[in-house]
Amino acid sequence: MNMKKYLVLFLTFLILTSIKSQNLNINPDKNGEPWIVGGLRVPTEEEIASIKVLENISEKNKKSLPQTLDNTQKMFFRPIFNQSNGSCAQASGIAYNFTYEINRIRNTDASILENQYPSHFTYNFLNGGNGDNGSWYSDGWNIIKANGCPNSLIYGGLSINETFWMNGYGNYESAMENRVHEQFAINVSTPEGLTTLKYWLFDHLEGSETGGLANFSAGVTNEFTLSSGNKITHFGHTVNHAMTIVGWNDNIEFDFNGDGQITTNVDINEDNIVDMRDWEKGALIMVNSWGTSWANGGKAYIMYKLLAEPAENGGILSGKVFSILVKSEYSPLLILKTKINHSSRNKLSIKAGISSDINSTVPDYILDFPVFNFQGGSFQMNGSNTTPLEISLDITPLLSYVESDSDCKIFLGVYENDPNDLSTGKIWEYKVEDTEQNNDYTCNNEMVTILNNSFTWLSVNVDINFDSPAIVTQFLPVAFIDEYYQYQLIGDGGEAPYKFSIKLDYEEETLTSTFPLISSVELTPTNQDDGVAVLDLDFDFPYYGKNYNQIVVNTDGSIIFVPEFDFLRTPEMVKQTKMIAVFASDLMFYPEDNDGIFYEMTDNYVIIRWKSSLFDVQEANIDVALKLFSSGEIEFYYGGNITDNISWVSGVSNGDLLNYSFYSNSGIGNPQNTMFKFVPQSFPIGMEITEDGVFKGLTVLENFTWDINFVITDNKNISKIKTISFSNSATQIFENLNEKVIFYYPNPFNDYINFVFVLDSSKIVTLEVFDITGKKIETFANNQFLEKGNYNFRWNITSEIKSGIYIYKLILDDKKYTGSILKN
Repeated sequence: MNMKKYLVLFLTFLILTSIKSQNLNINPDKNGEPWIVGGLRVPTEEEIASIKVLENISEKNKKSLPQTLDNTQKMFFRPIFNQSNGSCAQASGIAYNFTYEINRIRNTDASILENQYPSHFTYNFLNGGNGDNGSWYSDGWNIIKANGCPNSLIYGGLSINETFWMNGYGNYESAMENRVHEQFAINVSTPEGLTTLKYWLFDHLEGSETGGLANFSAGVTNEFTLSSGNKITHFGHTVNHAMTIVGWNDNIEFDFNGDGQITTNVDINEDNIVDMRDWEKGALIMVNSWGTSWANGGKAYIMYKLLAEPAENGGILSGKVFSILVKSEYSPLLILKTKINHSSRNKLSIKAGISSDINSTVPDYILDFPVFNFQGGSFQMNGSNTTPLEISLDITPLLSYVESDSDCKIFLGVYENDPNDLSTGKIWEYKVEDTEQNNDYTCNNEMVTILNNSFTWLSVNVDINFDSPAIVTQFLPVAFIDEYYQYQLIGDGGEAPYKFSIKLDYEEETLTSTFPLISSVELTPTNQDDGVAVLDLDFDFPYYGKNYNQIVVNTDGSIIFVPEFDFLRTPEMVKQTKMIAVFASDLMFYPEDNDGIFYEMTDNYVIIRWKSSLFDVQEANIDVALKLFSSGEIEFYYGGNITDNISWVSGVSNGDLLNYSFYSNSGIGNPQNTMFKFVPQSFPIGMEITEDGVFKGLTVLENFTWDINFVITDNKNISKIKTISFSNSATQIFENLNEKVIFYYPNPFNDYINFVFVLDSSKIVTLEVFDITGKKIETFANNQFLEKGNYNFRWNITSEIKSGIYIYKLILDDKKYTGSILKN
């Protein structure tokens, strides 16, 4: 490749050995504004994959786009600023993007302090009390979605020192008015995705007069280059900084291969493919949080080519950008207010709970918060030197679990995790405000000492009257096999707009079996402490409505579904991660002690055994196992030699904060010599519901009925469940319901069953058996050509085939026949 004919304004920096624990000022002018990098928590692949990706709309939006657009010219964009500490994700996601979106939806001016939103309100809950630590956009957006964000006037500016927590009931209640509605991603690694981003920037994907902003992450060290004209032509290989996209300019050019030409249809990278990675024309406009001394008043161009390049080749993280929708207004129905002091705030987690039984001593349902959750470092939780911290929390979502116009009990729960008993604290006051009725319910207990290493529960009885959302759809039309199905559910009540989802439950059952002492086949994780091992399955494993033929074994006693290690050891992490936690803890393997991860697999199940110790505690013993079945059942085994006093979690989760089930004894004492299993709720594999309530997909089984728990959630995050039956059947062309062409015996069956049919002429034949989840478990003929004659297929039953109902499907040319059989 020829030498590039451009002026490098940025220096090439040495590869950082640790960007998580150290921020760098990379401004060559050490007397100028600091340009801080290193403060970014890079999310896992699973985290990124869990964020909804917007559908490409380049074919749908027929409006013509301008050649250039710069949304910093709108009054909704705040003046460019310089971040402090490692707050780049909150600087870009909150101070720029959230500020812009709130002002856009309210048509207000972002140049005024009261219309700006601070980076450090969220950052100071996320940084562990240390400005070197970073965060991620979603971390801050989740805080604002749950409890709001104060404006900078109330907060005291853009940023205060990295340990500051806001104080005052009124301040937190003011913050509740400013909320994120939802977040999403756009895959910009293709021309279609880039066009979708442009329409978001141009008209908010809804034909509006103004568009939005987007955030992205990339490396700004390790070969990061900014050419003349402020064009970014190569990001660093180590992702360490978050930035903001504000527009584009299709006319920006850069000769990447140095051939003296600007092309978009030449294979300049010589990979035998012409795609966006070969584009030399067009760029996005980005804003940094390094003040106006960087680049062109704080702005630069990102060549389109970099959107398609992987991060390790100078591109952006995951090929995606991220953004949000906000609520124009919001007012909570229920507010929890409490005054607390404690000598080490990172040892406390504050929760709320509710019970419909006013005589309950503990809640039936618990609401977690992304704030005041073992956060902020080992600092005092005080409002001042002599007063407690006064906080308000929006607990409106608790109304999901009670009926309107009924008495209930609302709980404040403070959990302390202080194994060495070094810290103390008190709950000075607890009360609940019903904003609809303008009533305060005050707990009689005051100055309550926070219990060591357990929950401290306070409660008040409340009489609540509220407007609840509901699904008014009464029934679903029958679906036909091999025909695409979709049907719109309708909501009413509460406060629109609504979101729809599906609740899938696992039922816990006691298991009587023998611990599987397998040790012949061992997995090799990427690390004996914090590592993973990928395992391909010999069957499809159905989990929360989807089939998987590959799992990832985490050394910390869990099964995950992306090949990347993460610290998944708490109930909160289980809820937000698609995973199966067997004994989720800080495990470590010592081969000299015969530790290891072992497995055994057939075409119907896999057993995985963790025989390990704890990190830095080699003498500890953990021996647990898991058995996954092709039916979707999950069995958990705990051996007879498990060390006491270990913090652990056990349960299953879809990672959406809605669908999860914890073992009834999860984290309680020592589980040794216990066994149980989770049985999944029957669900039509292939079906799903969109957020706006369209139930759609293709079903596998015929002549079957499922009871599906649909969930509606309104604008105040109140959710209600409605169970609606869904059935499918053969289409009219295949309806031969009165024609008996296949016989089976014995039925019910135990050790075997015979399927018998007669062909009066040669036919193409398929004969399959499914379990009630729609999982195929046996195939006797698959599009097989059979001559005229008599046929008998015998199914010899193995021990893995559990008792219950199974469905057979026989296809003879263009006719289908189904029925049910019963295993004793």
